[in-house]
Amino acid sequence: MTAYRPLAEALEASARTRSRTAKVEALAAALRGAGEADLAATARLLSGSPFAEWEPETTSAGYATVARAAAEATGWDLETIGACAGAIGDLGEAVSLLLPEEPPGEGLTVAEAAGILRSLAGKRKAAEKQQAIAALLSRGSAVEAKYLLKTIAGGLRVGAEITTVEEAVAAAFGADRESVARARRDSGDIGETAVAARGGRLEEVRFRLFHPISFMLAGAIEEPEEVAAELSELAIEDKFDGIRAHAHKQGERVALFSRTLDDVTGQFPEIVQELSRLPGSFLLDGEILAWREERAEPFLRLQRRLGRKKPEPELLAEIPVTFIAYDCLAREGLPLFEEPWRERRRALDALAAGTALRLSIPRHAADAAELSRRFDEARARGNEGLMLKRVDSPYQAGKRGKLWRKWKKALATLDVVVTAVEQGHGKRAAMLSDYTFAVRDGERFVNIGKAYSGLTDEEIRRMSAHFRRITTERHGPVRVVAPEVVLEVSFDALQKSARHKSGFALRFPRILRLRPDKPVSEIATLEEVRGLYARLSGS
Repeated sequence: MTAYRPLAEALEASARTRSRTAKVEALAAALRGAGEADLAATARLLSGSPFAEWEPETTSAGYATVARAAAEATGWDLETIGACAGAIGDLGEAVSLLLPEEPPGEGLTVAEAAGILRSLAGKRKAAEKQQAIAALLSRGSAVEAKYLLKTIAGGLRVGAEITTVEEAVAAAFGADRESVARARRDSGDIGETAVAARGGRLEEVRFRLFHPISFMLAGAIEEPEEVAAELSELAIEDKFDGIRAHAHKQGERVALFSRTLDDVTGQFPEIVQELSRLPGSFLLDGEILAWREERAEPFLRLQRRLGRKKPEPELLAEIPVTFIAYDCLAREGLPLFEEPWRERRRALDALAAGTALRLSIPRHAADAAELSRRFDEARARGNEGLMLKRVDSPYQAGKRGKLWRKWKKALATLDVVVTAVEQGHGKRAAMLSDYTFAVRDGERFVNIGKAYSGLTDEEIRRMSAHFRRITTERHGPVRVVAPEVVLEVSFDALQKSARHKSGFALRFPRILRLRPDKPVSEIATLEEVRGLYARLSGS
Protein backbone atom coordinates (compact mmCIF):
# COMPACT_ATOMS: atom_id res chain seq x y z
CA MET A 1 0.00 0.00 0.00
CA THR A 2 1.28 3.46 -0.92
CA ALA A 3 1.44 6.02 1.90
CA TYR A 4 -0.30 9.37 1.33
CA ARG A 5 2.36 11.41 3.11
CA PRO A 6 5.00 11.34 0.33
CA LEU A 7 2.31 12.64 -2.02
CA ALA A 8 1.49 15.53 0.35
CA GLU A 9 5.19 16.28 0.81
CA ALA A 10 5.63 16.38 -2.97
CA LEU A 11 2.85 18.96 -3.18
CA GLU A 12 4.49 20.93 -0.37
CA ALA A 13 7.83 20.87 -2.18
CA SER A 14 6.09 22.06 -5.33
CA ALA A 15 4.47 24.91 -3.41
CA ARG A 16 7.81 26.05 -1.98
CA THR A 17 9.63 26.47 -5.29
CA ARG A 18 9.11 28.71 -8.30
CA SER A 19 11.18 26.43 -10.50
CA ARG A 20 9.01 24.42 -12.87
CA THR A 21 11.77 21.84 -13.18
CA ALA A 22 11.83 21.37 -9.41
CA LYS A 23 8.04 21.07 -9.31
CA VAL A 24 8.13 18.38 -11.98
CA GLU A 25 10.89 16.49 -10.20
CA ALA A 26 8.98 16.50 -6.88
CA LEU A 27 5.78 15.22 -8.46
CA ALA A 28 7.62 12.65 -10.59
CA ALA A 29 9.23 11.18 -7.46
CA ALA A 30 5.79 10.70 -5.90
CA LEU A 31 4.53 8.99 -9.06
CA ARG A 32 7.52 6.66 -9.24
CA GLY A 33 6.99 5.72 -5.59
CA ALA A 34 3.35 4.75 -6.08
CA GLY A 35 2.41 1.08 -6.20
CA GLU A 36 0.65 -0.35 -9.25
CA ALA A 37 -2.76 -0.30 -7.57
CA ASP A 38 -2.31 3.27 -6.33
CA LEU A 39 -0.72 5.01 -9.32
CA ALA A 40 -3.96 6.26 -10.89
CA ALA A 41 -5.20 7.69 -7.59
CA THR A 42 -1.79 9.25 -6.89
CA ALA A 43 -1.75 11.05 -10.25
CA ARG A 44 -5.30 12.34 -9.76
CA LEU A 45 -4.60 13.58 -6.24
CA LEU A 46 -1.44 15.35 -7.41
CA SER A 47 -3.65 17.22 -9.88
CA GLY A 48 -6.08 18.23 -7.12
CA SER A 49 -8.96 15.75 -7.22
CA PRO A 50 -9.67 12.10 -6.44
CA PHE A 51 -11.88 12.03 -9.55
CA ALA A 52 -11.01 11.74 -13.21
CA GLU A 53 -11.92 14.78 -15.29
CA TRP A 54 -14.71 12.87 -17.03
CA GLU A 55 -16.38 12.11 -13.70
CA PRO A 56 -18.95 14.79 -12.76
CA GLU A 57 -18.59 14.37 -8.98
CA THR A 58 -16.78 16.82 -6.68
CA THR A 59 -15.40 16.59 -3.14
CA SER A 60 -16.86 19.93 -2.08
CA ALA A 61 -18.00 20.53 1.47
CA GLY A 62 -19.11 23.79 3.04
CA TYR A 63 -16.71 25.86 5.13
CA ALA A 64 -18.76 25.32 8.30
CA THR A 65 -18.71 21.55 7.82
CA VAL A 66 -14.95 21.49 7.28
CA ALA A 67 -14.32 23.84 10.22
CA ARG A 68 -16.35 21.64 12.57
CA ALA A 69 -14.47 18.57 11.33
CA ALA A 70 -11.17 20.39 11.95
CA ALA A 71 -12.27 21.33 15.46
CA GLU A 72 -13.17 17.70 16.15
CA ALA A 73 -9.84 16.41 14.84
CA THR A 74 -7.58 19.02 16.45
CA GLY A 75 -9.39 19.55 19.75
CA TRP A 76 -9.41 23.32 19.21
CA ASP A 77 -12.64 25.28 19.39
CA LEU A 78 -14.38 26.73 16.34
CA GLU A 79 -13.47 30.29 17.29
CA THR A 80 -9.77 29.46 17.27
CA ILE A 81 -10.08 27.56 13.99
CA GLY A 82 -11.86 30.55 12.43
CA ALA A 83 -9.37 33.08 13.79
CA CYS A 84 -6.40 31.12 12.44
CA ALA A 85 -8.02 30.62 9.04
CA GLY A 86 -8.91 34.32 8.87
CA ALA A 87 -5.40 35.41 9.77
CA ILE A 88 -3.70 33.04 7.31
CA GLY A 89 -6.32 33.16 4.59
CA ASP A 90 -6.39 29.38 4.04
CA LEU A 91 -8.20 26.82 6.18
CA GLY A 92 -5.92 23.94 5.16
CA GLU A 93 -2.83 25.92 6.09
CA ALA A 94 -4.39 26.96 9.42
CA VAL A 95 -5.43 23.44 10.41
CA SER A 96 -1.96 22.09 9.57
CA LEU A 97 -0.52 24.44 12.19
CA LEU A 98 -2.89 23.07 14.82
CA LEU A 99 -2.04 19.41 14.26
CA PRO A 100 1.07 17.48 15.33
CA GLU A 101 3.78 17.02 12.73
CA GLU A 102 3.51 13.25 13.09
CA PRO A 103 0.19 11.36 12.84
CA PRO A 104 -1.06 9.70 16.03
CA GLY A 105 -1.45 6.31 14.32
CA GLU A 106 -0.20 4.53 11.25
CA GLY A 107 -1.04 7.36 8.86
CA LEU A 108 -3.11 7.35 5.73
CA THR A 109 -2.59 5.40 2.54
CA VAL A 110 -3.34 6.85 -0.89
CA ALA A 111 -6.17 4.35 -1.32
CA GLU A 112 -7.77 5.37 1.98
CA ALA A 113 -7.43 9.09 1.29
CA ALA A 114 -8.83 8.77 -2.23
CA GLY A 115 -11.64 6.50 -1.07
CA ILE A 116 -12.82 8.81 1.70
CA LEU A 117 -12.52 11.90 -0.51
CA ARG A 118 -14.54 10.19 -3.23
CA SER A 119 -17.18 9.16 -0.72
CA LEU A 120 -17.89 12.81 0.10
CA ALA A 121 -19.64 13.21 -3.24
CA GLY A 122 -22.26 10.66 -2.23
CA LYS A 123 -22.96 12.10 1.22
CA ARG A 124 -25.85 14.54 1.35
CA LYS A 125 -25.93 15.30 5.07
CA ALA A 126 -23.41 17.76 6.49
CA ALA A 127 -22.99 15.59 9.60
CA GLU A 128 -21.91 12.63 7.46
CA LYS A 129 -19.39 14.74 5.57
CA GLN A 130 -18.08 16.20 8.83
CA GLN A 131 -17.54 12.72 10.28
CA ALA A 132 -15.65 11.55 7.18
CA ILE A 133 -13.42 14.65 7.06
CA ALA A 134 -12.68 14.46 10.79
CA ALA A 135 -11.63 10.83 10.35
CA LEU A 136 -9.25 11.87 7.57
CA LEU A 137 -7.69 14.67 9.58
CA SER A 138 -7.29 12.60 12.74
CA ARG A 139 -5.34 9.96 10.80
CA GLY A 140 -2.97 12.30 9.00
CA SER A 141 0.03 14.45 9.83
CA ALA A 142 0.05 18.23 9.56
CA VAL A 143 1.21 18.28 5.94
CA GLU A 144 -1.30 15.60 4.99
CA ALA A 145 -4.18 17.53 6.58
CA LYS A 146 -3.13 20.65 4.71
CA TYR A 147 -3.42 19.05 1.28
CA LEU A 148 -6.46 16.94 2.09
CA LEU A 149 -8.33 20.13 2.94
CA LYS A 150 -7.02 21.92 -0.12
CA THR A 151 -8.27 19.01 -2.23
CA ILE A 152 -11.69 19.19 -0.59
CA ALA A 153 -11.79 22.93 -1.25
CA GLY A 154 -11.11 22.26 -4.93
CA GLY A 155 -7.80 24.04 -5.38
CA LEU A 156 -4.28 23.01 -4.39
CA ARG A 157 -2.78 26.35 -5.50
CA VAL A 158 0.78 25.05 -5.45
CA GLY A 159 1.68 25.96 -9.02
CA ALA A 160 1.25 22.33 -10.05
CA GLU A 161 -1.25 22.68 -12.87
CA ILE A 162 -2.41 19.65 -14.80
CA THR A 163 0.21 20.35 -17.48
CA THR A 164 2.88 20.16 -14.76
CA VAL A 165 1.51 16.78 -13.69
CA GLU A 166 1.62 15.68 -17.33
CA GLU A 167 5.31 16.63 -17.44
CA ALA A 168 5.85 14.73 -14.20
CA VAL A 169 4.22 11.61 -15.67
CA ALA A 170 6.51 11.83 -18.70
CA ALA A 171 9.57 12.37 -16.51
CA ALA A 172 8.66 9.60 -14.08
CA PHE A 173 8.26 6.90 -16.70
CA GLY A 174 10.44 8.10 -19.60
CA ALA A 175 7.43 8.74 -21.81
CA ASP A 176 7.10 11.22 -24.66
CA ARG A 177 5.67 14.49 -23.33
CA GLU A 178 3.30 15.05 -26.27
CA SER A 179 2.05 11.46 -26.10
CA VAL A 180 1.19 11.96 -22.43
CA ALA A 181 -0.68 15.17 -23.25
CA ARG A 182 -2.65 13.46 -26.04
CA ALA A 183 -3.57 10.53 -23.81
CA ARG A 184 -4.88 12.79 -21.06
CA ARG A 185 -6.70 14.97 -23.58
CA ASP A 186 -8.42 11.95 -25.09
CA SER A 187 -9.15 10.03 -21.89
CA GLY A 188 -9.96 12.89 -19.55
CA ASP A 189 -8.05 11.07 -16.82
CA ILE A 190 -4.49 11.80 -15.68
CA GLY A 191 -4.71 8.61 -13.61
CA GLU A 192 -5.39 6.37 -16.61
CA THR A 193 -2.69 8.25 -18.49
CA ALA A 194 -0.10 7.64 -15.76
CA VAL A 195 -0.88 3.92 -15.69
CA ALA A 196 -0.57 3.73 -19.48
CA ALA A 197 2.71 5.66 -19.41
CA ARG A 198 4.25 3.35 -16.83
CA GLY A 199 3.22 0.35 -18.93
CA GLY A 200 4.37 1.87 -22.23
CA ARG A 201 0.79 1.76 -23.57
CA LEU A 202 -0.06 5.41 -24.20
CA GLU A 203 -1.07 4.66 -27.79
CA GLU A 204 -3.80 2.32 -26.46
CA VAL A 205 -5.67 5.10 -24.60
CA ARG A 206 -9.04 5.65 -26.25
CA PHE A 207 -10.98 8.89 -26.76
CA ARG A 208 -14.05 9.63 -24.65
CA LEU A 209 -16.49 12.54 -24.61
CA PHE A 210 -17.89 14.58 -21.74
CA HIS A 211 -14.81 15.93 -20.02
CA PRO A 212 -13.18 19.37 -20.31
CA ILE A 213 -10.46 19.75 -22.95
CA SER A 214 -8.19 22.76 -23.33
CA PHE A 215 -8.81 25.08 -26.26
CA MET A 216 -6.45 25.94 -29.09
CA LEU A 217 -5.45 29.60 -28.82
CA ALA A 218 -4.37 32.23 -31.33
CA GLY A 219 -1.44 34.59 -31.46
CA ALA A 220 -2.20 38.24 -32.16
CA ILE A 221 -1.36 40.48 -35.09
CA GLU A 222 -1.51 44.27 -35.15
CA GLU A 223 -1.38 44.91 -38.92
CA PRO A 224 -2.52 42.88 -41.96
CA GLU A 225 0.96 43.05 -43.47
CA GLU A 226 2.17 40.63 -40.79
CA VAL A 227 0.38 37.75 -42.52
CA ALA A 228 0.32 39.03 -46.12
CA ALA A 229 2.86 36.45 -47.30
CA GLU A 230 0.78 33.47 -46.14
CA LEU A 231 -2.75 34.63 -47.01
CA SER A 232 -3.15 31.87 -49.60
CA GLU A 233 -2.83 29.33 -46.76
CA LEU A 234 -5.21 31.07 -44.35
CA ALA A 235 -8.92 30.61 -43.79
CA ILE A 236 -10.46 33.85 -42.51
CA GLU A 237 -13.39 33.83 -40.07
CA ASP A 238 -15.07 36.48 -37.96
CA LYS A 239 -13.78 36.72 -34.39
CA PHE A 240 -16.92 36.62 -32.28
CA ASP A 241 -17.47 38.59 -29.08
CA GLY A 242 -18.91 35.80 -26.92
CA ILE A 243 -17.54 32.92 -24.87
CA ARG A 244 -15.86 29.93 -26.44
CA ALA A 245 -17.33 26.56 -25.66
CA HIS A 246 -16.74 22.93 -26.48
CA ALA A 247 -19.99 21.12 -27.22
CA HIS A 248 -20.06 17.36 -26.54
CA LYS A 249 -22.95 15.25 -27.80
CA GLN A 250 -23.78 11.55 -27.77
CA GLY A 251 -27.29 10.17 -28.02
CA GLU A 252 -29.51 12.76 -26.36
CA ARG A 253 -26.84 13.86 -23.91
CA VAL A 254 -25.17 17.26 -24.47
CA ALA A 255 -22.51 19.01 -22.38
CA LEU A 256 -20.95 22.46 -22.76
CA PHE A 257 -17.53 23.34 -21.32
CA SER A 258 -16.15 26.89 -21.22
CA ARG A 259 -12.58 28.00 -21.84
CA THR A 260 -12.04 27.92 -18.07
CA LEU A 261 -12.93 24.19 -18.32
CA ASP A 262 -16.13 24.68 -16.32
CA ASP A 263 -19.32 22.80 -17.12
CA VAL A 264 -21.78 25.51 -18.25
CA THR A 265 -24.41 23.17 -19.67
CA GLY A 266 -27.17 24.30 -17.31
CA GLN A 267 -26.65 27.95 -18.16
CA PHE A 268 -27.73 27.52 -21.78
CA PRO A 269 -30.71 25.14 -21.99
CA GLU A 270 -31.78 26.39 -25.43
CA ILE A 271 -28.38 25.47 -26.91
CA VAL A 272 -28.54 22.03 -25.30
CA GLN A 273 -31.96 21.52 -26.84
CA GLU A 274 -30.77 22.59 -30.30
CA LEU A 275 -27.66 20.39 -30.24
CA SER A 276 -29.52 17.34 -28.91
CA ARG A 277 -31.48 17.22 -32.18
CA LEU A 278 -28.36 16.82 -34.31
CA PRO A 279 -27.44 13.35 -35.55
CA GLY A 280 -24.68 11.16 -34.11
CA SER A 281 -21.94 11.98 -31.64
CA PHE A 282 -19.45 14.82 -31.88
CA LEU A 283 -17.20 17.35 -30.18
CA LEU A 284 -17.41 20.88 -31.58
CA ASP A 285 -15.45 24.05 -30.85
CA GLY A 286 -17.50 27.21 -31.16
CA GLU A 287 -18.84 30.38 -29.62
CA ILE A 288 -21.84 31.12 -27.43
CA LEU A 289 -23.30 34.50 -28.39
CA ALA A 290 -26.15 36.70 -27.33
CA TRP A 291 -28.24 36.56 -30.49
CA ARG A 292 -31.21 38.49 -31.83
CA GLU A 293 -32.60 38.91 -35.35
CA GLU A 294 -29.80 36.83 -36.88
CA ARG A 295 -27.10 39.05 -35.44
CA ALA A 296 -24.70 38.85 -32.52
CA GLU A 297 -25.31 41.26 -29.64
CA PRO A 298 -22.53 42.83 -27.53
CA PHE A 299 -20.77 40.72 -24.90
CA LEU A 300 -22.19 42.94 -22.16
CA ARG A 301 -25.62 41.51 -22.98
CA LEU A 302 -24.33 37.94 -22.78
CA GLN A 303 -22.58 38.70 -19.50
CA ARG A 304 -25.92 38.78 -17.69
CA ARG A 305 -26.39 35.11 -18.59
CA LEU A 306 -23.03 33.99 -17.18
CA GLY A 307 -22.79 32.24 -13.82
CA ARG A 308 -26.52 31.44 -13.56
CA LYS A 309 -26.77 27.68 -13.15
CA LYS A 310 -30.50 27.70 -13.93
CA PRO A 311 -31.53 30.94 -15.65
CA GLU A 312 -35.10 32.13 -15.19
CA PRO A 313 -37.51 31.89 -18.17
CA GLU A 314 -37.71 35.69 -18.23
CA LEU A 315 -33.94 35.95 -18.69
CA LEU A 316 -33.97 33.32 -21.45
CA ALA A 317 -36.56 35.39 -23.30
CA GLU A 318 -34.80 38.70 -22.68
CA ILE A 319 -31.33 37.50 -23.78
CA PRO A 320 -31.57 34.67 -26.30
CA VAL A 321 -28.32 32.91 -27.18
CA THR A 322 -26.99 30.70 -29.93
CA PHE A 323 -23.98 28.47 -30.58
CA ILE A 324 -21.88 29.06 -33.71
CA ALA A 325 -19.59 26.15 -34.51
CA TYR A 326 -16.24 26.62 -36.21
CA ASP A 327 -14.37 23.37 -35.66
CA CYS A 328 -15.12 19.65 -35.41
CA LEU A 329 -12.74 17.88 -33.02
CA ALA A 330 -14.34 14.43 -32.90
CA ARG A 331 -17.02 12.60 -34.88
CA GLU A 332 -18.61 9.25 -34.04
CA GLY A 333 -15.97 8.46 -31.43
CA LEU A 334 -13.03 9.30 -33.71
CA PRO A 335 -10.79 12.18 -32.52
CA LEU A 336 -9.82 14.64 -35.26
CA PHE A 337 -7.36 16.87 -33.38
CA GLU A 338 -4.36 15.81 -35.47
CA GLU A 339 -6.22 16.23 -38.77
CA PRO A 340 -5.59 19.49 -40.68
CA TRP A 341 -8.15 22.30 -40.34
CA ARG A 342 -9.43 21.75 -43.90
CA GLU A 343 -10.38 18.13 -43.06
CA ARG A 344 -11.99 19.09 -39.76
CA ARG A 345 -13.98 21.77 -41.61
CA ARG A 346 -15.23 19.17 -44.11
CA ALA A 347 -16.38 17.04 -41.18
CA LEU A 348 -18.14 20.08 -39.68
CA ASP A 349 -19.89 20.93 -42.96
CA ALA A 350 -21.03 17.32 -43.34
CA LEU A 351 -22.37 17.25 -39.79
CA ALA A 352 -24.31 20.51 -40.26
CA ALA A 353 -25.77 19.65 -43.66
CA GLY A 354 -29.57 19.75 -43.53
CA THR A 355 -29.63 20.91 -39.89
CA ALA A 356 -30.15 24.24 -38.12
CA LEU A 357 -26.60 24.29 -36.74
CA ARG A 358 -25.01 27.70 -37.27
CA LEU A 359 -21.46 27.71 -38.63
CA SER A 360 -18.79 30.34 -39.05
CA ILE A 361 -18.19 31.34 -42.66
CA PRO A 362 -14.63 30.83 -43.94
CA ARG A 363 -13.45 33.54 -46.30
CA HIS A 364 -10.22 34.34 -48.10
CA ALA A 365 -8.16 37.43 -48.93
CA ALA A 366 -5.72 37.93 -51.77
CA ASP A 367 -3.70 40.71 -50.18
CA ALA A 368 -3.39 42.97 -47.12
CA ALA A 369 -5.86 45.50 -48.55
CA GLU A 370 -8.55 42.85 -48.95
CA LEU A 371 -7.82 41.53 -45.45
CA SER A 372 -8.38 45.05 -44.10
CA ARG A 373 -11.74 45.14 -45.86
CA ARG A 374 -12.62 41.79 -44.32
CA PHE A 375 -11.78 43.24 -40.91
CA ASP A 376 -14.06 46.24 -41.45
CA GLU A 377 -16.87 43.97 -42.66
CA ALA A 378 -16.54 41.78 -39.54
CA ARG A 379 -16.70 44.85 -37.31
CA ALA A 380 -19.77 46.06 -39.21
CA ARG A 381 -21.43 42.71 -38.42
CA GLY A 382 -20.91 43.44 -34.72
CA ASN A 383 -17.93 41.10 -34.27
CA GLU A 384 -14.51 41.76 -32.69
CA GLY A 385 -12.36 41.27 -35.75
CA LEU A 386 -10.88 38.30 -37.59
CA MET A 387 -9.50 34.83 -36.93
CA LEU A 388 -6.85 33.62 -39.39
CA LYS A 389 -6.31 29.86 -39.44
CA ARG A 390 -3.79 27.90 -41.48
CA VAL A 391 -5.72 25.35 -43.47
CA ASP A 392 -3.09 22.69 -42.65
CA SER A 393 -3.14 23.35 -38.89
CA PRO A 394 -3.88 20.55 -36.39
CA TYR A 395 -5.89 21.45 -33.30
CA GLN A 396 -3.27 22.01 -30.60
CA ALA A 397 -5.27 21.92 -27.39
CA GLY A 398 -4.01 24.39 -24.80
CA LYS A 399 -1.38 25.92 -27.08
CA ARG A 400 -0.99 29.38 -28.59
CA GLY A 401 1.09 30.04 -31.67
CA LYS A 402 1.15 31.22 -35.26
CA LEU A 403 -1.00 28.47 -36.75
CA TRP A 404 -3.98 30.53 -35.66
CA ARG A 405 -3.82 34.33 -35.49
CA LYS A 406 -6.32 36.91 -34.30
CA TRP A 407 -6.81 40.50 -35.34
CA LYS A 408 -8.94 42.34 -32.82
CA LYS A 409 -10.33 45.82 -32.53
CA ALA A 410 -7.63 48.47 -32.55
CA LEU A 411 -8.05 49.65 -28.95
CA ALA A 412 -5.48 49.58 -26.14
CA THR A 413 -6.76 46.79 -23.85
CA LEU A 414 -5.17 44.14 -21.66
CA ASP A 415 -6.47 41.06 -19.87
CA VAL A 416 -5.23 41.20 -16.27
CA VAL A 417 -5.80 39.46 -12.94
CA VAL A 418 -6.87 41.13 -9.68
CA THR A 419 -4.24 40.80 -6.92
CA ALA A 420 -5.59 43.18 -4.26
CA VAL A 421 -8.79 45.08 -3.45
CA GLU A 422 -9.82 47.98 -1.22
CA GLN A 423 -13.06 49.56 -0.14
CA GLY A 424 -14.39 52.35 -2.28
CA HIS A 425 -15.60 55.81 -1.38
CA GLY A 426 -18.95 57.57 -1.22
CA LYS A 427 -21.84 55.27 -2.07
CA ARG A 428 -19.33 52.44 -2.62
CA ALA A 429 -17.68 52.82 0.79
CA ALA A 430 -19.12 49.49 1.96
CA MET A 431 -17.98 47.64 -1.17
CA LEU A 432 -14.62 46.38 -2.41
CA SER A 433 -14.54 48.46 -5.58
CA ASP A 434 -10.88 49.51 -5.99
CA TYR A 435 -8.93 46.81 -7.80
CA THR A 436 -5.17 46.44 -8.15
CA PHE A 437 -4.32 44.20 -11.07
CA ALA A 438 -1.32 42.43 -12.58
CA VAL A 439 0.08 40.72 -15.66
CA ARG A 440 2.05 37.45 -15.76
CA ASP A 441 5.84 37.31 -15.54
CA GLY A 442 6.71 33.64 -15.80
CA GLU A 443 4.98 31.97 -12.86
CA ARG A 444 4.53 35.16 -10.84
CA PHE A 445 2.23 38.17 -11.17
CA VAL A 446 3.48 41.75 -11.32
CA ASN A 447 1.18 44.69 -10.71
CA ILE A 448 0.63 47.19 -13.48
CA GLY A 449 -2.27 49.37 -12.39
CA LYS A 450 -5.32 50.12 -10.30
CA ALA A 451 -8.87 50.80 -11.48
CA TYR A 452 -11.96 52.14 -9.76
CA SER A 453 -14.55 52.38 -12.51
CA GLY A 454 -16.26 50.37 -15.18
CA LEU A 455 -18.36 47.83 -13.28
CA THR A 456 -21.96 48.29 -12.19
CA ASP A 457 -22.94 48.45 -8.51
CA GLU A 458 -24.53 45.01 -8.88
CA GLU A 459 -21.30 43.54 -10.25
CA ILE A 460 -19.23 45.19 -7.50
CA ARG A 461 -21.53 43.88 -4.77
CA ARG A 462 -21.30 40.38 -6.18
CA MET A 463 -17.53 40.54 -6.59
CA SER A 464 -17.08 42.03 -3.10
CA ALA A 465 -18.51 38.86 -1.57
CA HIS A 466 -16.23 36.75 -3.78
CA PHE A 467 -13.11 38.76 -2.91
CA ARG A 468 -13.83 38.36 0.80
CA ARG A 469 -13.91 34.59 0.30
CA ILE A 470 -10.57 34.49 -1.55
CA THR A 471 -8.68 36.97 0.67
CA THR A 472 -5.27 35.56 1.58
CA GLU A 473 -3.76 38.50 3.54
CA ARG A 474 -4.87 41.76 5.16
CA HIS A 475 -2.72 44.89 5.33
CA GLY A 476 -4.82 47.60 6.87
CA PRO A 477 -7.51 48.46 4.32
CA VAL A 478 -5.88 46.38 1.60
CA ARG A 479 -6.94 42.80 0.99
CA VAL A 480 -4.52 40.60 -0.94
CA VAL A 481 -6.62 38.10 -2.89
CA ALA A 482 -5.93 34.83 -4.68
CA PRO A 483 -5.10 35.68 -8.32
CA GLU A 484 -8.13 34.21 -10.06
CA VAL A 485 -10.46 37.05 -11.14
CA VAL A 486 -9.66 38.13 -14.70
CA LEU A 487 -10.59 41.58 -16.04
CA GLU A 488 -10.30 43.27 -19.41
CA VAL A 489 -9.08 46.84 -18.91
CA SER A 490 -8.65 49.72 -21.32
CA PHE A 491 -6.26 52.63 -20.91
CA ASP A 492 -5.17 55.85 -22.58
CA ALA A 493 -1.42 55.36 -22.40
CA LEU A 494 1.30 52.98 -21.21
CA GLN A 495 4.27 54.48 -19.41
CA LYS A 496 7.32 53.28 -17.52
CA SER A 497 6.98 53.48 -13.75
CA ALA A 498 8.98 52.44 -10.71
CA ARG A 499 5.78 52.31 -8.66
CA HIS A 500 4.81 48.83 -9.88
CA LYS A 501 6.90 45.67 -10.01
CA SER A 502 6.11 45.33 -13.70
CA GLY A 503 8.04 48.55 -14.36
CA PHE A 504 5.01 49.97 -16.16
CA ALA A 505 1.80 51.80 -15.30
CA LEU A 506 -1.43 52.26 -17.23
CA ARG A 507 -2.75 55.82 -17.61
CA PHE A 508 -6.47 56.22 -16.86
CA PRO A 509 -7.24 52.49 -16.72
CA ARG A 510 -10.91 51.51 -16.84
CA ILE A 511 -12.49 48.09 -16.37
CA LEU A 512 -14.22 47.11 -19.58
CA ARG A 513 -15.64 43.86 -18.30
CA LEU A 514 -15.18 40.85 -16.09
CA ARG A 515 -13.78 37.87 -17.98
CA PRO A 516 -15.07 34.74 -16.17
CA ASP A 517 -14.64 32.89 -19.47
CA LYS A 518 -10.87 33.41 -19.47
CA PRO A 519 -8.42 31.45 -17.24
CA VAL A 520 -5.58 33.24 -15.47
CA SER A 521 -3.06 31.35 -17.62
CA GLU A 522 -4.24 33.39 -20.60
CA ILE A 523 -3.87 36.94 -19.25
CA ALA A 524 -1.33 39.35 -20.74
CA THR A 525 2.35 38.74 -20.04
CA LEU A 526 5.01 41.24 -19.09
CA GLU A 527 6.76 40.42 -22.37
CA GLU A 528 3.61 41.43 -24.26
CA VAL A 529 3.42 44.67 -22.28
CA ARG A 530 7.04 45.46 -23.19
CA GLY A 531 6.24 44.81 -26.84
CA LEU A 532 3.14 47.00 -26.67
CA TYR A 533 5.15 49.80 -25.06
CA ALA A 534 7.76 49.56 -27.83
CA ARG A 535 5.08 49.82 -30.51
CA LEU A 536 3.20 52.68 -28.83
CA SER A 537 6.34 54.65 -28.06
CA GLY A 538 8.04 53.93 -31.36
CA SER A 539 11.14 52.64 -29.57
